[in-house]
Amino acid sequence: MSLTVTTRSGIANVTLDRPGRRNAMLASMWQALPKVMTELDADPAVSLVVLRGSGGHFGAGNDIADFLAHCVSVDQARSYAWAMAAAMRSVEALAKPIVAAIEGDCYGASVALTLACDLRVAADNAGFAITPAKLGVLYLSSDLARLSALIGPARVRDMIFTARRLDAREAQNIGLVDRLLPHAGFEEGLVEVLRSIAIGSPVTIRGTKAMLRRLSPGDAPPETEETIAGFVAATQGADFKEGAQAFLEKRRPNFVHG
Repeated sequence: MSLTVTTRSGIANVTLDRPGRRNAMLASMWQALPKVMTELDADPAVSLVVLRGSGGHFGAGNDIADFLAHCVSVDQARSYAWAMAAAMRSVEALAKPIVAAIEGDCYGASVALTLACDLRVAADNAGFAITPAKLGVLYLSSDLARLSALIGPARVRDMIFTARRLDAREAQNIGLVDRLLPHAGFEEGLVEVLRSIAIGSPVTIRGTKAMLRRLSPGDAPPETEETIAGFVAATQGADFKEGAQAFLEKRRPNFVHG
């Protein structure tokens, strides 16, 4: 599964635990997240959840080899897309506060995972990039909605069209990061942020989360078969075949532009 859950003093750490692959997401990890979130929501010993990566990075996005293996057919690709959407929704729907603790690389689908959290706390060595244009795939529409609500549609276009890397300071300046901490002493600073949340009223925090979900115009709409269809079609196209192969061969993709 490659997810590790530990709880101490009311704080549950959910760790993406594939350090050798910069915590790149497997299909099994997307499938496991909803159950993890449901269990944490029901656990009276947990008041706050932290989502993080191991080995100095938050996450490199989807594991491309695993992604390829799970998107051979239209039905497989549809299942993969729904698994991702369900995982993001389970994080977003958590009644308890959930904080993304971000160090090092945070790319692609891993950025989408942080968008579903309530707050994004980053070390100053963090870097962010949304790279589907290098692979010939699409971001899910619900992920685009969350991203646009944070940084606005023009910056969404910039990030996705160029696939460029943003350093932690720029990410904070555009609203992608809520709190920026020095990498030296990141854990200590993070503990202070978490403690300030943990001592607050659960009634206030959970009630505020629930009201914001009802009131916020930026709430991500649920995926539908129609929105998933675009994602699925991209996985069956020539651009994805070229983009994925180029990624695995560590070269620049040669997309056909007409």
